[in-house]
This record gives sequence, structure tokens and C-alpha cells, in this order.
Amino acid sequence: MLADYDSSLVTASYVVAVLAAYTALYFGTRLNTARGEERRRWLIGGSLVMGSGVWTMHFVGMRAMPMDVPMSFDILMTGLSWVAAVLASGLALNIISRDRVGVVPFSTAALAMASGIVVMHYLGMYAMRMSQAPIIHSGFLLLSVVIAVLASGAALAICRYLRSVEGGRVVLFQFVAALVMAAAICGMHYTGMLAFMYPEGAVPAADNGLSGQWMGIPLAVASVALLAVALVITVVDVRDRRALDRRKAEENRRVRQMAFVDRLTGLPNRAGLEQTLLDSLARDPDREDQFALIYLDMANFRDLASWLEPDVLDQLAMDVCNTLKEYLPGSAYLARYSSSAFVIVLKDYQRSDYGFLYRRLRQIDETISVAGRPITWRAGQSVYPLTGASSRKLIRAAMVPRPLDQIGHFDKVTADAELTLPGHLGHS
Repeated sequence: MLADYDSSLVTASYVVAVLAAYTALYFGTRLNTARGEERRRWLIGGSLVMGSGVWTMHFVGMRAMPMDVPMSFDILMTGLSWVAAVLASGLALNIISRDRVGVVPFSTAALAMASGIVVMHYLGMYAMRMSQAPIIHSGFLLLSVVIAVLASGAALAICRYLRSVEGGRVVLFQFVAALVMAAAICGMHYTGMLAFMYPEGAVPAADNGLSGQWMGIPLAVASVALLAVALVITVVDVRDRRALDRRKAEENRRVRQMAFVDRLTGLPNRAGLEQTLLDSLARDPDREDQFALIYLDMANFRDLASWLEPDVLDQLAMDVCNTLKEYLPGSAYLARYSSSAFVIVLKDYQRSDYGFLYRRLRQIDETISVAGRPITWRAGQSVYPLTGASSRKLIRAAMVPRPLDQIGHFDKVTADAELTLPGHLGHS
């Protein structure tokens, strides 16, 4: 019997179902991250697209049915069938897009969606009011309801699954899912058509106000145009979301830079140093990767700051930064710990090629001056894990003053139970 159907209209009904399913899937997954007024807009859009698509597929499929007389439909019942499809789609999308959906809410959403599809289908069939009552085939009727429930459950499960899919796979998964959903929707529709047949000789009611000529290809074209607009909206939304993600990533980088990078020199600041040390310690639970900290502080910085202009002090900090960079090998890590202090982190600190660096650091008093005034340096050093196994202890141990000529000599470096810092008393 299905071989007698108009193949072009059957194909059109499936194409409409695919487009509706694909667009609805996107709108449904978009609901997962939307909040407030934005969520309301996506919910309304998804309901209209999904409900209208399924409704259009139904009437295009009905026009494919072979009949000896022109079709016509009751306007009110036809409109109510559309309302049923839209409301059911909205209820299902609203439930399924929640952060957590248990078995009961999921089943409720699937049954609500299936009920809307069944009501829409059979109300649409009754909208084709005829001179004789239809003949109902209970077996096909039951089968169509079962298909509607299973198709609705599968569609909603797919929506839930797509929440976890990321990257370029999303589009592919949505397209395949749309093909499956469209096949299920068409399967329910054409099964329902077999359950609802009119006796031979039946003719449309004279007061049917909607010509069947508008419910075939013209309706399919109008629906495809609507769905095309919805698809354009989704493409634009994808582009805007990607642009937003890029802006957020850039903002996160900027915030991270503000939090972990010194504004003037571009070196890691105190927070950046501490985070780097914490990361190093976390990667070395067995305490096998030894490294040294060298702390360099301009002891007379406050005196210099009292008579130098701010821009001169900034230039001094840059000069110190650039000078230390010249001394350091590529494997060294340099941070600006405070306005007056810098910290150097050296892995494998006993390497022979560090000799030049240590010699220059011991002579740093003779290297840099500002406005003809010398800089008085205070220096210290610590070794992991000998002087401490935490970032706090390592930094505090490095801040203990030592003569400059001891920089780079680690044979006398020992762990101190109590550390006395310049101007402070404290325990490690």
C-alpha cells in the first residue's frame, strides 16, 4: 500500500523531518548553557522549530497518501494539532535541558513529547473531516504510539548525550542523530497512517476551510525556509560563541598575567614564583630533582626611593632585570619578588657552566649604580630539599643574608630550624 504513496512528497517529508530534528537538537543542546532571558528565547525557538517541523512533516506525509478525492482540512483542528506539537516539544526540551535529569523526569519528558506527537498526528488526521467515520486499526494504532514513545525517548537521550560531545565532532553527531530521529518520526507517522483509514467513497466535509493543495509541497517549502532561517541563526550563534570563547581565553590570559607577571619588567612576580615552586615540588614527590634559589635584594632601596623620581626607580629595576638576564643561562628562572628583590631558580645548581654566573653575582655591587650612587646588595641562597621541602621554607631560607662572596658556594648550606630574616623574627 505504501508503494502507492507519492514518492516526492514522502522524500520531502523526510527532508523536513531531518532539518527539524537537526535544528531542534542544536537548540536543545544550546539550552544547556543558556540562562535567564537567553534560555527563554532558545526554549521558545526550539519549541517552535521542533513542533513546526514535526507538524509540517505530518501534513506533507498526509498529502503523499493516495486518495481519489481532493484533500481539505478543518482549520481549527489543524491549528490545534500544531499547538499540541509545539507545546509538547517545549515541555520536553525544558525538562531535558536541566543540569540533572533523573529517571522519572526523563520518562515524563519522553511521554510528554510522545503524547504531543500522537495528539498532533491523530488530531491532524481528524482535521481531514470526511463524510464517513474513519476505520481504526488498533494494532497499527498501538504500534504507532509505541514508536512515538521510543522515538521521543531516543531523541531526548541523544540531546543529553550531545552535552558531553565537544569540538568538531558535535556537528557530525548532530547530523547522524538528526537522520535517526527523522527516520523514527517518519516511521511513527506512516505507521499511524495505516491505523487510520477512511472507507471507500468517503468525501471531504463541505465546510473544511483549508485546501489540501497548500499542505503538500508549498508547506514543505515554507517549512524548509523557516528551518533554513533557524539554521542560519545556529551558524551565527556558533560563530559568536567561538568569538566569545576566544575573548574569554584572552581575558583569562590577561588576568593570569596580571596575577602572576610583574607589570614593569614582564618577569614572574611573587605569586608566579610561588606557583612555579609549588608545581616543581608537586612533580617531585621523591625529592630527587634538586635546585637552588638565589635571593638578591637592594638593601638601600628605600633610601634611593626617597630622593629618586619614580620613573628613575623604574629604569633602575629594568637595568637590574636586563643585567641579570645577561648573566643567566637559558635554563635559569628569574622572578621579581618585590620592588627591590629578585629571585633566581637554578636546576642542577652545581653544573660547571654556572661558574660565570656565580662570579658575576659575587661582584654585583660593582656592576650597577643609579645617579652616581652605588646599590647595596643583600643576598642569600637555599637548596631544595636540603634547606626546605616547601616553597615557603625555601624562600625564607634564601632571604637569610649571606656575604656576597658565598653566592654559588653550597657546601655550607644547611637546614635551619629557625630562620631570622632581616627585620623579622619567625619560625620556619
